[in-house]
Amino acid sequence: MSSTTRPRGVLGEGIYVPTLTFFKDDQGQSLDIGTHKRHILWMARAGVHGFLLQGSTAEAVAINREERIELIKVTRQLLDENGFQRLLIIAGAGAQSTLEAVTLSIDAANAGADYVIVLSPGYFASSITPEANEGFYREVADYSPIPVIIYSYPSASGGLEISSDSVVSLAKHPNIVGIKQTDHNVGKMARIVYQVKKDQSDFVVLGGASEYLVGALAVGASGVITGAANICPRAVMKLYHLWLEGKSEEARNLQGMLSVGEGALLTGGIPAIKAAAQLFLGRGGVPRRPVPPPSEALISTLKVKYAPLYELEQRLEAQEA
Repeated sequence: MSSTTRPRGVLGEGIYVPTLTFFKDDQGQSLDIGTHKRHILWMARAGVHGFLLQGSTAEAVAINREERIELIKVTRQLLDENGFQRLLIIAGAGAQSTLEAVTLSIDAANAGADYVIVLSPGYFASSITPEANEGFYREVADYSPIPVIIYSYPSASGGLEISSDSVVSLAKHPNIVGIKQTDHNVGKMARIVYQVKKDQSDFVVLGGASEYLVGALAVGASGVITGAANICPRAVMKLYHLWLEGKSEEARNLQGMLSVGEGALLTGGIPAIKAAAQLFLGRGGVPRRPVPPPSEALISTLKVKYAPLYELEQRLEAQEA
């Protein structure tokens, strides 16, 4: 087992952003590193606590190994050079074999990531028993040089969902430090927090979206990893702080606005979040083929449902000036 390398900061309470990946409009849809840098700095200045690179929102399955390494290196250098040394980088390391997941974890560590997040291998989902899934996480954690975050996302892993009992068991591993729950089950979050926190007080439970941020925080979760913060990081941070400050009525009102906007993103998938970024931020482009560009109907829906949230984002950004 490799010794665990302690990160620059420690994964804990907060708002983390699963970043978009930007592509150029060329034949190979090569990485647009310039736009990536502008986007990262814009979100860092909004006060988020860290970034997830090569997650589902980043179209991880369409990014090759060399591109993954480049994005991590560029992001770490950018943050360090601009005074954001303490912002965390979580790198996606999900794969269909234990060997590949370990390889991606080692790559991520060498490139400058602080943590890896690992999705269950869902291609042969019908053959992956709960015991096999637990074994997968244990072995990856045994050999990853940086701490591992469990990624429960049944829609992206052939329907595999890690039970709360499995999470409680895996939380005892010294190199497994948290879970991102994109099964969107707040009751499950409550069970895990209650069962794990008694013995593993530093294990971090994070929701997979901010449309239920208040609910997640209310049951003891530490925060969320939310794609919506690609477009409205200040609004998400405001909601987070309103709840922490005990301003429950204001928090509920903002949660409603955020839930309407993010609901449109979640329904439309990758084309929706790319379209929203292009529509409101002037960057986003289209997904990497073969995922299609957004339809006009989807763009029209986003204009209606997301506009109030982005107007709030603009007001909050103007207050910083």
